[in-house]
Amino acid sequence: DIIFLYGSITNGTQTLQIAKELHIPVIFRLLDIAHGLVKIPILKNLAKKYESMVLSNSLKVLTTTPDMSRFAIEMGAKKESVEYFPLGINIDNFKPLERDISFRESLGISENDDVIVFVGTIYPFAGLMQIVNNFENLKKANQNIKLLIIGGGPSYSQLKKLVIKKNLESEVILTNFINQNEIPKYISLADICINPFEINYLTNRIVPTKIIEYFACGKPVLSTPLSGTKELLPIEKFGILYSNSDNFVMTLSTLLLDKNKLKQLGEQAFEYAQQNHDWKILSKQLLKNFSTLL
Repeated sequence: DIIFLYGSITNGTQTLQIAKELHIPVIFRLLDIAHGLVKIPILKNLAKKYESMVLSNSLKVLTTTPDMSRFAIEMGAKKESVEYFPLGINIDNFKPLERDISFRESLGISENDDVIVFVGTIYPFAGLMQIVNNFENLKKANQNIKLLIIGGGPSYSQLKKLVIKKNLESEVILTNFINQNEIPKYISLADICINPFEINYLTNRIVPTKIIEYFACGKPVLSTPLSGTKELLPIEKFGILYSNSDNFVMTLSTLLLDKNKLKQLGEQAFEYAQQNHDWKILSKQLLKNFSTLL
């Protein structure tokens, strides 16, 4: 009756063609700038063309930030068809958990360690290389710091080589990809969670899902000031603080010394996620949204 489409440059145009033949409405969920991930120029131009076709021909486009709504319109979507719809999180899974002592110790993390957590695919723009390169600056204020990186991806091997080169294997813990259901257990070990993305054409308009997952687990967040994220979460009452890439490590180091501040931010983050990103509530709203098209 309705097709809920996530792919644009992979299966988007094919889906639209079949849907048109069968008179099935298509709703497109816009999560990111897909063609921005394509490196080869001639393929990037082709991908952009396909993405534009999907955005302009879908009956409705649901975006994850107001800035992504503007992007959709710039790419050819009709203004009246574009609507911001929040990211949803399964709060039965992503929720505050007690730190598991044996699990923490199995990762080589002690009770006295301050733990920084990053979750997600490790792309070149993830910003992790800069943090590892400046890890000694993190330790100036506190020698007991561990960086826990949960995820794999295109830059995983390069990051791992850098960690080994700098003799940080015991302080920078790399897990590669893990089962999604296990992620909250890792996040529970964090004193602070980070999103150090470089700001570029691909990242600047989005809100990374990891931020909402951190929030749902009751963790404070430090992020680079992505425009799409900052527009949606402008001030620290949402549980998030911002720092540009040049000052990110220094800001992170300072925050780790202020446990009361981190606790307050974590509580605010959890409250915001509960009120705005509970998938149980959002899924009902989405189904209601669908029903208006039938």
